[in-house]
Amino acid sequence: MKDISRKTVFLALCTVANLICAILITRVGGLSAQVIRIGAFGIPPISLQGILSALQQFTCILIVFISYRNGIFLALGLSVISLARAIIPIIRFHSLAPIAGMMGTAISIFSLAIIYSFYKRASVNSLTDFITGLRNRRSYEKEMTERLCVNRPFCLACIEIEDFKQINTEFGMQVGDRILQRVAKKFSALLGKGDMLFTITGPTFAIVFDGVENATVVEEKIKDIVRPQPVAISFARNESSDASKKCAVSLAAGLVYVASPSALKKNASAILKDAETAMLATRNMQDKKICIFDEAMENAEAKQKEAEFLIHEALEKDYFYLVYQPQFTTGKKELRGFETLIRCKKPDGAIVSPAFFIPAAEKSNLIMKIDDYVLRRAMTEFKTILDSMKKACILSINVSAKNIGSENFADKVWALLQETKFPAQNLEIEITEYSFAESMETTIENINSLKALGVQIALDDFGTGYTSIAQLMKLPVNLLKIDKSLIDDIETNQTMRDMVDSVIYMGHIMNCEVISEGVENENQLAMLKEHKCDFIQGFVWGKPQSFSDTEQLCLQQEA
Repeated sequence: MKDISRKTVFLALCTVANLICAILITRVGGLSAQVIRIGAFGIPPISLQGILSALQQFTCILIVFISYRNGIFLALGLSVISLARAIIPIIRFHSLAPIAGMMGTAISIFSLAIIYSFYKRASVNSLTDFITGLRNRRSYEKEMTERLCVNRPFCLACIEIEDFKQINTEFGMQVGDRILQRVAKKFSALLGKGDMLFTITGPTFAIVFDGVENATVVEEKIKDIVRPQPVAISFARNESSDASKKCAVSLAAGLVYVASPSALKKNASAILKDAETAMLATRNMQDKKICIFDEAMENAEAKQKEAEFLIHEALEKDYFYLVYQPQFTTGKKELRGFETLIRCKKPDGAIVSPAFFIPAAEKSNLIMKIDDYVLRRAMTEFKTILDSMKKACILSINVSAKNIGSENFADKVWALLQETKFPAQNLEIEITEYSFAESMETTIENINSLKALGVQIALDDFGTGYTSIAQLMKLPVNLLKIDKSLIDDIETNQTMRDMVDSVIYMGHIMNCEVISEGVENENQLAMLKEHKCDFIQGFVWGKPQSFSDTEQLCLQQEA
């Protein structure tokens, strides 16, 4: 309402100014004096009329720019009145003196028409998506602001074409554009009276369904269109050409109902963000491609942002530090090496649990920055320990699926080995089964490159993933780590004991050594010895410890 009232005020002011100029022109024209004195200056009446006429035309142009839709009619009306006022003296007094003013007014009307035409075209283009012809993000902001100003309830659906970048890469951008156009046409068929459709970005659309009374109907409509469907795409200029191929297009949708007073107080961008949050939540759902926004998601989003801010700050101001948990041979309790674990301590002394910032980092590319930080710092710190040791000692570092699945990861590790002078044979990279789900081909290439450098590979959380046995047998890893969740119940659960025994046996068949993590008491340790587990890691023999305590432990093992 503030924007609307401001426009109205400006239009009114320009209109009043225009009418005042018209009245003054009439008054000045009726003066008999040859020169009008304004202080020490003298102005001929005809010159003053010209100035006032120019101001009139300027106010008309302003009116068009203030509101090209409605202002053009008001501006043309005022111009026609001025033209009529100039014609009256010609008819009544048979004088051609107003001809110049009439010509100026006529040119003004012509100019207004041209300005309106270009301004309208520019305004429409700025509110329209070039590819789909739908209203764009700017138009969405404008329309939603007006709707929210009058507290008009609605449902917003944010719908995205999944893997659209891959479609563009595989088939080309022209084919991608055709898919966008066909999807837009499909969405248009859903619209009812009062509904609106927008293109937010290339593969992302927004549908505004008027009202929230028929929520079930809206959800059914969305469920129907997000089902994966093959789309026939032509590779020739002629759409009817035989040079076509089926492309599977799947969609994901997030819905938000805007009806409560608190929801209606949000702005257009915040509501769209809520719908996008719900849409992104579908990525964590196996088969469900539609999600309805709720307050819990908003809280989760706030926590995500808080964690991301903490990570940025911790990396910049060095809040992170490393601790090392020892690993021992199961039989003689000889030191094998250490697993590197990251911790965070704020300047006020507060310890931030990794459970707070690691999941948030994994949802973004920040996990790669954390990985890089740990790799560099651990290799730099631990190199001093290796230099003083005679026995072999392994430094084990966890790496995220995103990092091990990135094309340049092996090169990055090689560069760090060169920079820190860290011996490759003492470095072990820990990955999980999910690394292979992220990008199996690239991950295996990186693993093979790392092994060629002499780096060892450990498969962490073994027994909790979904990798098939056939795939596991082909994985180029040196060490299997049995997840703590399998160790917790081996004292009381025979099935779990059999499971752990099977995992150890499978690891040995794969020519891998096996380590159990989370070993907390002597009973668990005894059972793992019985099952011929090679190494153990856990509170029973060693908790995560500082770098200085790690140095002391290594010295004791050397003695």
